[in-house]
Amino acid sequence: MTLQVWLTVLFSASIWAMGYVYFGYPLLLRLGFFGRQEPLRLAAMSGEQPMISIIIAAHNEEAGIEAKLRNLLASKYPRERMEILVGSDGSSDRTEAIVHPLAAEGVGLISFPQHQGKSAIQNRLVAAASGSILVFTDADCLLSPDALNRLVENFRDPRIGLVTGRPAYLNRADTEITANESIYLDYETWLREQESARGILAMASGSLFAVRRSLWKFLDRHVGDDFALPLHVGRSGFRNVLEICAIATTHLTQNTPSAMLRLKVRIVSKDFRALLAQPALLNPFRAGRLALGLWSHKILRWFVPYFLIATFVTSVTLSAQPVFRAIAALQCAFYVIALAGLLQRRVEFRAPWSIPASFCLVNLAALLGTLKCFAGHTSGQWEPERAQSLGTSVSENSAAFLESK
Repeated sequence: MTLQVWLTVLFSASIWAMGYVYFGYPLLLRLGFFGRQEPLRLAAMSGEQPMISIIIAAHNEEAGIEAKLRNLLASKYPRERMEILVGSDGSSDRTEAIVHPLAAEGVGLISFPQHQGKSAIQNRLVAAASGSILVFTDADCLLSPDALNRLVENFRDPRIGLVTGRPAYLNRADTEITANESIYLDYETWLREQESARGILAMASGSLFAVRRSLWKFLDRHVGDDFALPLHVGRSGFRNVLEICAIATTHLTQNTPSAMLRLKVRIVSKDFRALLAQPALLNPFRAGRLALGLWSHKILRWFVPYFLIATFVTSVTLSAQPVFRAIAALQCAFYVIALAGLLQRRVEFRAPWSIPASFCLVNLAALLGTLKCFAGHTSGQWEPERAQSLGTSVSENSAAFLESK
């Protein structure tokens, strides 16, 4: 074939791949191509609720740690069947001073003077935990009152190994960035709900998820718990499910392009590294529908920036033809609009900059995150960005959240 034919094939393949990621896969999921919905088989409750251990890794969380712990202590889950363990990861603020007085209410604190990273702290806390169900939750999110009950109820099905909650943003309407991220979160939640119903879910929300103690796997400090553990559960022959009624609400502090980019690059690089560490899960002949779901939901989506580059380069190279010249011009206009949005100094974007800017931001993060992983670079130490960067009190947000329930 001639070079022109090869370029045309590459252009068409890239367009089809992106169409599949954003439209084809969701449609095939909904139509049942990846399997029918499988209802849970909940066994009758016998005796007391299972003992759960709530694991919280905390690094400089003084702004919200008390509200978080009060929120957990007010949960509808039986207090005597719940232990709360906080690991202070080299905190240099008042985090430990705030947690200490709550020991009388059953909150355990383990102090680690050296900053080790989230996964390392989680490993240490799990070693000290006594529950048969391990619940992982972030220090900056608030749970709906029945969230723990909703999570644990799913484990009455012996096929269930991990249950993830549904994340939500308290400040979804604050800026264009938080609004667009909330729209993306709604889309992602819908995908996970469809995958959960069909037994091919392979990811969790780091803000809230629970796993059987028997399926716990020691975490590599360079991978994320909310992807490494669901992958391990899936590979072990158990199901991951989404509990849509277990809500974990967070104040999204990444409301600038640079902050959102850093967050997403870190997530992509850690998740991509976790997936590459278990290549068997990408083999459809070994992992079946789970592998197809991972390729469709994760791998191909992370490769969208490469498809975008291929589409742009081929359309420009073939621009002697009117159709490709028009396509190249449309792409140039789209990227100029996106760049204008990204260069806005104000926190919020303004239409028409918002959607193109957010789209390009997400795909730039995917490009940088995958390249970072290919180059063997890690994400460095865990440094959470919290609400104090906006001058907003997490306590105030918690009050608003609880009033809304």
